[in-house]
Amino acid sequence: MPLISKVGRGHTKVRITLFLITGVLWLGVGIHLFPVWFSFISSIKSTWELLRIPPTLWPEAPILRPYIALFHPERLPHATGLFPAWVYLKNSFILCGGVIALQIPITALAAYSVSKLHTPTLSRLLFLFFISTLLIPYQISFIPLFLLLKNFPFAFKSIPNIPFTNIPFPHYNFLNTYWAVIFPALFSGFNFLLLKGHFDSIPDSLINAARLDGASEVGIFSRIILPLSKPVFAVVAYFTFSGVWNQFMWPLVVLTEEKMLPFSIYMYRLQMWMAGSEEQLGLLEHEWSLGWNVIMAAAILQSIPVFIAFIIFREQLMKGIKLRGFK
Repeated sequence: MPLISKVGRGHTKVRITLFLITGVLWLGVGIHLFPVWFSFISSIKSTWELLRIPPTLWPEAPILRPYIALFHPERLPHATGLFPAWVYLKNSFILCGGVIALQIPITALAAYSVSKLHTPTLSRLLFLFFISTLLIPYQISFIPLFLLLKNFPFAFKSIPNIPFTNIPFPHYNFLNTYWAVIFPALFSGFNFLLLKGHFDSIPDSLINAARLDGASEVGIFSRIILPLSKPVFAVVAYFTFSGVWNQFMWPLVVLTEEKMLPFSIYMYRLQMWMAGSEEQLGLLEHEWSLGWNVIMAAAILQSIPVFIAFIIFREQLMKGIKLRGFK
């Protein structure tokens, strides 16, 4: 439904109002897109032109050396230990895929059971239990999670011994593996809140009718709940993907091997390279040297998968905004 009906758009005051509203909206679009534009043009500028004052709105001589250098780190002076960018991109996609493949089914089944399978009293208690995870600051769980992943299944600094022996209990170290990032993200209280809010809006009559027809709970969930919940699952999948893709602190703690780092940590490594590179002392004298344009190129690569994910889920995301669970 339009903001102003077509009947009243012929009046002068209405036209002026629409013009002002449209102008403000386009101004907002321009303000939001300007950082993206600035990052892109900075990534194809030479370092000499990038540091020029006043800055140019389009490079005089566009170059692709910064993007090539990301995939050929030997072209970055003093950048020791860096792998090609595709290694870090691969790690990020593996982490995002693992979290999405495990977190969404686990969280969705928990939300469905609380919404439709338990008595009101038990559902209320379980709901409070799951939502209480949102009240715990993420930083508080760093040390317990780190110890748990290091000495799984014991969240202790040292492994206890089997009683009456000097043999420690069997344990496993998940650090420097993809599971160190995936396991702590197997459940999301925020996604649980979204999913349960949507499942509550589905009429119980549909589920009871399916039960009378002999459908199992798994069949009801897969044949009735899932088709009716595509928008909210798109919202949850997009939020999960963007959250894991941009995650920084936890991978920095549990992943120390260079070949295991995601792209977000690679951005940090590039900034450390910028801070320590001896070549930066003479940037203005070297027109084709590599510097901040490489970091801008990496920022563009960092944002492309999130943008593609938004395009893929765009239609369902727009529908999901109208859902009760997303209000």
